Amino acid sequence: MGLNGFGHRRIGWLMTLAALVSCGCQTVRTPEEKIASSNIPVEFTKVSMPEYVVEPPDLLLVEVLEALPGRPISGERLVKPDGKISLGFYGEVYVAGLTTVEIKEKIVLHLRQYVSDDYLGLWRLDPGDPEDPDDDKQVPVDPKDSDRVFVDITAYNSKVYYVQGDVAAPGRMPITGNETVLDAINYAGGLIATAAPQNIRLVRPAPPGACCQQVLPVNLAAIVSAGDPTTNYQLMPGDRLMVYRDPIVRATIFIDRIAAPFQTVVNSVLQYSFAARSVKTINSSITGVATGGVTSGAPPAAQPGAR
Repeated sequence: MGLNGFGHRRIGWLMTLAALVSCGCQTVRTPEEKIASSNIPVEFTKVSMPEYVVEPPDLLLVEVLEALPGRPISGERLVKPDGKISLGFYGEVYVAGLTTVEIKEKIVLHLRQYVSDDYLGLWRLDPGDPEDPDDDKQVPVDPKDSDRVFVDITAYNSKVYYVQGDVAAPGRMPITGNETVLDAINYAGGLIATAAPQNIRLVRPAPPGACCQQVLPVNLAAIVSAGDPTTNYQLMPGDRLMVYRDPIVRATIFIDRIAAPFQTVVNSVLQYSFAARSVKTINSSITGVATGGVTSGAPPAAQPGAR
């Protein structure tokens, strides 16, 4: 078979397989009307997620305004695998499983071993009778309400979602509770040329006790071009956003993998044929040169009886 014939058959295989793949990629889609009437939160109907619970390896910002002289507490603190953060000179505090408000309270109570209640903001002056300055009273302040200690989250590393498939930067992404499908695609660098924009799915793992996960279709064209939020779902921890590859591209790659060994054989045969022709041509040239040399270079043989 010639090289052109092989190429034509390869194109035929590609077209056939592309048609099969296109048919095989058809999945049962949830009608958008059904999604809109369901309780799945989307862009403009987001639900308030439970208050964020800190776990390793989240990153916290801890600020204490009036610590011991020369012993400041200021800056980011990594939640270590054992669930603790280090406060340097002041030791460690276990924070895993707590909210930022609970962590603040725990840090304040821990620091009472080293710092006075006044410095920790655990007392406030409650004015009494305006005509009697001595009537002012000190009122205790709940550690959660101290204005001398601040705790915030700077990196949400323990709660994540995943973006997989044909995007520029697939991987795990931190989640704060406000992200949507469109946010996730943008954070992942957008779709690459081989992606199928019409074939994107949000896979939501089944909660404990449930029988199966949710698979939600995403209409990216409607989200971007028409501003339709119907399938711009609010992301939840553990979600998987799958961006599938274009069927034609998948078919091409599949055909290339199958055809590669045959292409190698064809190339080897062509190279061998070319080499054989070259050798034959060289041999013919050498033979022709040798024959021509004897005929033209040697003197004619003398004829018997000639004078």
